[in-house]
Amino acid sequence: MRDIGRDPSDAELMKRFGEGDDEAFRRIVERHEGALLGYFWRRCLDRALAEDCVQEVFLRLVRHRGSWRPDAKFTTYLYRIAENHWIDRYRSRKSAPPMASIEGLTDPDEPSADSSFAAGGAEPGDRAAQLELGERIRRAVMRLTDDQRSVFALAETRGMRYEDIARVLGIPIGTVKSRMHACVTRLREILAEEGRDLLR
Repeated sequence: MRDIGRDPSDAELMKRFGEGDDEAFRRIVERHEGALLGYFWRRCLDRALAEDCVQEVFLRLVRHRGSWRPDAKFTTYLYRIAENHWIDRYRSRKSAPPMASIEGLTDPDEPSADSSFAAGGAEPGDRAAQLELGERIRRAVMRLTDDQRSVFALAETRGMRYEDIARVLGIPIGTVKSRMHACVTRLREILAEEGRDLLR
């Protein structure tokens, strides 16, 4: 008998899902879709494209639900699917995604400017400065290599430990550390080129 009032783990939900429990799958989607959207958004800075990628990841999860084993961390498995989808979609074409339009640069984790004002948030001048800073950082992120962005997206989206990032990407932990160091260094260089180092 299932515990009442206890939030089931990812492993429990995946077990139920594998047995045909559609409600378990719905709960998995609710639990992880926001973070996945953030992950893909940090890869391409395009909200519509990120949403499309999230849908594809969950479709792949449905198709391969029997391949997950409880000896592996579910989030590692999920983001491995996400990374493989990204590789299939873009790296195979040997080209980066096009630069997103201004309209596509809204971070899915952040409220819109309208909602911030309506909620009595930052003053218009402060909000404008925040938006300008955010746009400069986004442009800087798009100038990173795809390998650097992959590490950056996982670290920023999930707050993953280097060990977990290494498992997702299938690379040594030392490579994760070196890419993250290169990523931070490059971001500082790019932002400094625009007049100030905004990451200090």
